[in-house]
Amino acid sequence: MTDTKLGTAELLFRCAQRMGLNPSWLPACDVFAMTVHGKEQYVSLARSPLNSDASTALAKNKYVTRRILERHNLANIPFTLARTQSEAAAFLDHHETIVAKPITGAGAQDIHIITEPSQLTALQVDQYILEKYIAGKELRFLVLHNKVVGVHRSEYGTSVAQDRPLQRISYPRSDWDPALVALSQRITRILDLGFATVDYLVDDSGQAHVLEVNTMPGLKWFHAPSSGPVVDIAHLFLESIVNKAHSEQHLARSPVMPNSSPIYMELAGLAA
Repeated sequence: MTDTKLGTAELLFRCAQRMGLNPSWLPACDVFAMTVHGKEQYVSLARSPLNSDASTALAKNKYVTRRILERHNLANIPFTLARTQSEAAAFLDHHETIVAKPITGAGAQDIHIITEPSQLTALQVDQYILEKYIAGKELRFLVLHNKVVGVHRSEYGTSVAQDRPLQRISYPRSDWDPALVALSQRITRILDLGFATVDYLVDDSGQAHVLEVNTMPGLKWFHAPSSGPVVDIAHLFLESIVNKAHSEQHLARSPVMPNSSPIYMELAGLAA
């Protein structure tokens, strides 16, 4: 059986079948149920159960993500949240070419490359984050439990604003940039994400800029890259959910042992 070009939903569902998790779709929902250690668990395509609601919300809002990166002096792209057309026009005048993205958008939907003030008038600018346009190659680092498990280069063709053939070239581990591996791990730790991709733009000088953080990325290109090694991320993802459920059940069944707490042991030693 091949997983070539299957979408994320079908990849996860088929993988759950192979793992003996008895998956079944909830009608009219992008959610399926599966049985883990005798208990029903749910997998949603909108949100990873490996990330908390708070962490997901932080990363989903592109402006908030940028502000957090800024606070940690990480490799950001110049950005603004313009409240008026005049503020947006001033940002464009300063950077000459900018990109407008929905603040909470996903994928490559509703993205605009802006070179003229007249293009801004068609947008409700306070619903978009504006970023300086930077040309370069795009790299995607897939992080699971603070470990990078896959790296891709994305080839989009001539414009991010148009539908275009997409190629994803998967890199062997020997070609991974150690600095970007470490940065990806740091970013997911800061945002407290168990599962995410961190995307970078690397300009002609070799400088990397964080493009975005995605908490529930598409999986098909890891299973079927245009070239390079395959990453069975569907199995790794579901395996992590199974292990998380197992750990939670184990903790729930474990008796509370207050006398074994560090502070109790310290006090007991002093009393002796």
